[in-house]
Amino acid sequence: MFLTELEYVKRRKKTFISLWGLYFMIYFLVGIIPVNIENLLIYLPGATNFGIGVVVALSLLISSISILIFGYFGGRFSQKFSRKKMFIITNFLWTFAYLLTALSPNYIFFTITIAIAAFGTGSFLPIAFSIISDFYVHSERGKKYGIMQLGLMLGSGMGIIFGGLLGSYTGPFGWRFAYGLGFILGFLTLINYIICGIDPKQGSAELEFKEESEDLIYDYKITIRNLKDLFKKKSVISILLYVLCQGITSATLGTWAIFYLTNKISGAEDPGLIATTLYLLAGIGTLPGTIMGGKLGDSYVKSDKLKGRILISIFGSIIGMIFLFGFYLIPFFTASVIEIIFSWIFFIIIGFFANFFINLSQGNIYAIYSEVNVPELRSTANSFNGLMVNFGAIIGNLLLSSLIENDISLLSLAISLVLLVQLFGSAFWIITYFHYPKEFKTLREIMTLRKNELTRKPI
Repeated sequence: MFLTELEYVKRRKKTFISLWGLYFMIYFLVGIIPVNIENLLIYLPGATNFGIGVVVALSLLISSISILIFGYFGGRFSQKFSRKKMFIITNFLWTFAYLLTALSPNYIFFTITIAIAAFGTGSFLPIAFSIISDFYVHSERGKKYGIMQLGLMLGSGMGIIFGGLLGSYTGPFGWRFAYGLGFILGFLTLINYIICGIDPKQGSAELEFKEESEDLIYDYKITIRNLKDLFKKKSVISILLYVLCQGITSATLGTWAIFYLTNKISGAEDPGLIATTLYLLAGIGTLPGTIMGGKLGDSYVKSDKLKGRILISIFGSIIGMIFLFGFYLIPFFTASVIEIIFSWIFFIIIGFFANFFINLSQGNIYAIYSEVNVPELRSTANSFNGLMVNFGAIIGNLLLSSLIENDISLLSLAISLVLLVQLFGSAFWIITYFHYPKEFKTLREIMTLRKNELTRKPI
């Protein structure tokens, strides 16, 4: 289907909105478990504290397998089915699986449906993020990936809000209603993508190809050689190691933070409500953090100050973790109403700054992958990012749930351990600082060479 430039821009915008909406809904559904742990323990036959940790870890493992499959073989699949068809099938899989989750008669069935959904959601990262890299030039990607990260955080927050409200105020079936709502909204968003979505040509957003993107067919494939080149890039490897540490911390806290905060402020009246509002209001800092970090990184790249993208990420990671330690480890005073109010305000402020600074790096991470890797490897790089987050989440969730299974008093120690991991992991950004500019320029040279190969006319 031929589109004029104006039509293409409009359809691209609609496609991006659909991608954002699906990402939002994935994490809306993920956000239902953390706020319903108590409900699952009471109303889902067979559920235990350790069992909740296992179902989260298993879903992350299945998601990791899916990420690997679609990250490496996605290019081959898309040649046979097209990226759009493949994307529709995998997104339908997770929406329908979550409908079955709402109908779970017991813990085993619940676990199976969550695992099926995880296989579908695992495909999202390599497919959707590679589409974005083919939609936008490198100086715009940080902002776009930051907006996608915003969808993740907002979706998780809305999942917690609606999951908590439905779980708390609609009886034993409340958590089921939350999954049912997620299915309906997710399915409607998928329908919107089916109607509006377009699939850009691979490599079409590269600066070297912009003038001739209509005439060139970029058909480079993933080979063992260029896959090895991916792991030779020190900026990629160092970020992946940071992301692993981040996964151990952030993904684990995403599951257990409200449970921990509720125990921490148990001396107050209705600690669950206070904990939930604290977590959500502090999380608002994520919104400006992801957008501002990506935009600042893009502005540095446009002005050819490449290391600026890294400095923003280093600064944000370290300062954010200092605030995050305070948020989780400083005592919450509950002796009087005045103490509760001032503690509540204080923790919202430091939590806001923690989320703001930590998330300055998020849009820049995916932008860096696209700025040092050739187009056919970007979905693979994005896949390994998701893989590292999942591995970290598996490690963190199993560590925390196993520590508290027999002794809930170890919860504070477990939280401290996962926080320390990400703080030490911030040091990996230093490696990226020294190698990213060189690898950025090397990619531009490669893309210029490929353009010459594709435009070379036979004699």
